[in-house]
Amino acid sequence: MFSQNMIIRDGEYTKTIYTMIKEERFQDAINTLNTIPESSTTRAGLSLLGHCYYQMQDFIEAANCYEHLLNLVPDVQEYRLYYAQSLFQAGLFDEAQKIIATGLDSSELKEKVLQLQSAIAYGNEDYTAAQSLLLQRQDGNGQEASTKNDEGCLLYQANMYEDALQRYVSALQAGGFNPHVAYNAALCHYRRKENSQALNYIAEIVERGIRNHPELGVGAQAETEGGARSVGNPPALAASGLAQAFNLKAAIEYQEGNVDGAREALTDLPPRSEPELDPVTLHNMALTDPTGGGAGLRRLAFLLELGPPACPSETFANLLLLCCKHEMYDTAADILAEHTHLTYKYLSPYLYDLLDALITAQSTPEEAEQKLGTLASSIGGRLRALAAKVQECRSATDQNALRMALREYEGALESYLPVAMARAWIPWRMDDFQGAEREFRASAEFCSETPSWRLHAAHVLFMRGDRYKEAAAFYEPIVRQNYDDILSIPASVLANLCVAYIMTSQNEEAEELMRKVERAEERKGNATGQCLHLCIVNLVIGTLYCAKNNYEFGLSRIAHALDGGSGARLCADTWIHVKRCVLGLLTGMAKQTIVLPSIALQETLNFLRACEAYGITIPSVLTGPLEDSGEQPPTIGLEARKLRALLLRLMEYK
Repeated sequence: MFSQNMIIRDGEYTKTIYTMIKEERFQDAINTLNTIPESSTTRAGLSLLGHCYYQMQDFIEAANCYEHLLNLVPDVQEYRLYYAQSLFQAGLFDEAQKIIATGLDSSELKEKVLQLQSAIAYGNEDYTAAQSLLLQRQDGNGQEASTKNDEGCLLYQANMYEDALQRYVSALQAGGFNPHVAYNAALCHYRRKENSQALNYIAEIVERGIRNHPELGVGAQAETEGGARSVGNPPALAASGLAQAFNLKAAIEYQEGNVDGAREALTDLPPRSEPELDPVTLHNMALTDPTGGGAGLRRLAFLLELGPPACPSETFANLLLLCCKHEMYDTAADILAEHTHLTYKYLSPYLYDLLDALITAQSTPEEAEQKLGTLASSIGGRLRALAAKVQECRSATDQNALRMALREYEGALESYLPVAMARAWIPWRMDDFQGAEREFRASAEFCSETPSWRLHAAHVLFMRGDRYKEAAAFYEPIVRQNYDDILSIPASVLANLCVAYIMTSQNEEAEELMRKVERAEERKGNATGQCLHLCIVNLVIGTLYCAKNNYEFGLSRIAHALDGGSGARLCADTWIHVKRCVLGLLTGMAKQTIVLPSIALQETLNFLRACEAYGITIPSVLTGPLEDSGEQPPTIGLEARKLRALLLRLMEYK
């Protein structure tokens, strides 16, 4: 890399700087130019600096250079155009339009000016003006591909994805392969739910990017576990389309429920530090953050404060949905109140009604139920109409019409499912499991074959306490479907199925399932304690026996689940089950309704002593993703010590 301390002999500055620019070492050229005092006051120096800053995507500095150039040589129209382009790229659309309006009337630059004006109108979401300007452009001088691409962008914004795709394909045919046009075509396929075709375009963009730009280090983060050196934002990265392609791949994986695959796609991006990330990458990293909701919420909140055009349009809705996911309904209500101007712009009526009902449920559940009922009736009626349309298309053997009808039906079903889940969630949160079951039965007409619906229906039946056989019937297909990769099944499903087996006298099936999980964990290697499937199964079974007043066996299962309290599985998530059962034991002993053998009491004391020693620095409570009170949370060690002291007092009581 070029050193700023490199000595350049007199007479070789021009050759050295132009060599750097030819080799795309723009930052080195900027550093060298900044050592020359005349660079900031002469036409040649400012022109070179403006070009280098623009290529480095430092558009504000580029705009400053071209502004100074216009003061020096106001009659050079090219500098006025470059100034407007820099302002546009910096997101200053109105300022760019003013520069165009104040004297940029060169006939030689007319096509470029029209292209910039249509881009500004498009960025301001004035699609009518953008269309009008587009019609004034000519397809000559090799501009056909650019015009076709811009036409496709306008059609895409109008949700006319098929017509937009045709324009993008025509642009690729007219101008040859262009990664940005190929990305646009992939985006149309993604919107049409044609993921395999989208992935084909993505694969070609990535393949060409790796071949043509090996210096970008695609995949280096995965190979070095995040320790790769940042490549920054060189022009090659912008030209390659790699950032867009990997982000779209991550979106496809995320939409299909493969969050790990989405993270992997983002990890394959050329390595950059967080301040260097583009807004779309930052947005997608927020949604897939493996450390929890806190970092994701903060990133989305940061993007929202940036505002358009830097802020992706999905940010507002995803921030609200993430708040609701983490039950931060007051925060969601505050965000809605503070950004009312974004509500009608970025939230569909459906999504606004759903979020409004979820927030309302915190204070007036009856009103929320009414809102959700109205929404469910509306979508349910549309689903019935679409189902009839699907049947008509099948009878007519019109495959294209059938494909479109099925796509519409699936889209409506995707909207209906969250409403159905929310209607069941309202009674669930009040422990009205019978009411939750009633809501599931009401939505079974449309959702009974949906995996997520079946999973939550199983949870509701399980919590009823007298429907274990029916719950097992829902859980078993989920387990059978992933039996060869049993650790991919949520631990709650395995634990609840084991309990359902035990409660229906199918102990052998429960033991076989637990042995299967244990063998899978041994094969995977569980030295770090990160795989908690068997631990959770044992915790749930132990809690079940404690609830049935069999504390001797129940607490032994819990101690076994946590390696006697001295293992890496001891954390706030698992500790909450421990203290509930121990407090239940203490309550029963205080009321003299429970009597445990002395050996069982001694084992419980030993278990609590181990928890005290190993949990001395581990927080005992789960905190919300944005909670930061500044106070030191209580630790498992401290709570275990208090529980052990209470147990000793009760053992000594006569």
